[in-house]
Amino acid sequence: MASTKADNNRVAWTYTDDKGNDWRVSAKAVYVNDVTDGTKYGGSAAAASVARLPKGYQMRKVYATCGGKLLAIPAYEVTAAIWTTAGTTLTRNLNGTDTTATTTEGTLAEKRPRAGITQQS
Repeated sequence: MASTKADNNRVAWTYTDDKGNDWRVSAKAVYVNDVTDGTKYGGSAAAASVARLPKGYQMRKVYATCGGKLLAIPAYEVTAAIWTTAGTTLTRNLNGTDTTATTTEGTLAEKRPRAGITQQS
């Protein structure tokens, strides 16, 4: 069966860092706009006025198992279900097939570039 999650269209999405600053990032539309799973990622559509995530900045991610593989999935807010609740399920595209992914307790903290980055007004 062909995956409905294979679409590569992107949307401007808001990533809120650990200090509460909002940044505009590119997110896969089929995941964040999904009626069942979309809110589990956190974030919302980003306005053009929101500053882009600076080069070298790495978003926080949560690990999930999916079809025997380990995925690192962005959590756009610290309140996102995938970040706060291990065992959250999502539908992901794995080798062209929609597959259930389940979050683990493993996470990757966000990383900032060495140079100080501040939110732009």
